Amino acid sequence: MKNNDIGKQLVYLNRLIKRKMEKETQGELMKISMANGHVLFYLYENRNRDIFQKDFEEDFEITRSTASKILSLMETKGLVERSAVEGDARLKKITMTEKGEEMRHKIIAGKKRIEKQLIGGFSQEELDQLSEYLKRIKENVKK
Repeated sequence: MKNNDIGKQLVYLNRLIKRKMEKETQGELMKISMANGHVLFYLYENRNRDIFQKDFEEDFEITRSTASKILSLMETKGLVERSAVEGDARLKKITMTEKGEEMRHKIIAGKKRIEKQLIGGFSQEELDQLSEYLKRIKENVKK
């Protein structure tokens, strides 16, 4: 390998994948940010419980103002809605709209296309090795 700067290569690869994902999700609905996508998947994964802004703040480790901005924009785009909770008018339950669910499905389809492109030309053995190498790199970074 001519360039042994693995960190730089991973950052560059991450940027390329992020741009590709954002391009893939540009459909007839709207351009959606990666942050919006993360929120949609979070809502889907937690669909069996009530989710409030405080949950986003804690789970995404973001400030109240950042969470508020993200959710407000998503609400404007029609991806989520906030509804009052009985007994406490200050609490607003956050749910994904039908439009949000459609976008989540588009993200999944885009991710599958990108994943297929990423692994093209690799044997299963090479993919297994790559996966192990990436796990080791993550562990090294965590130390």
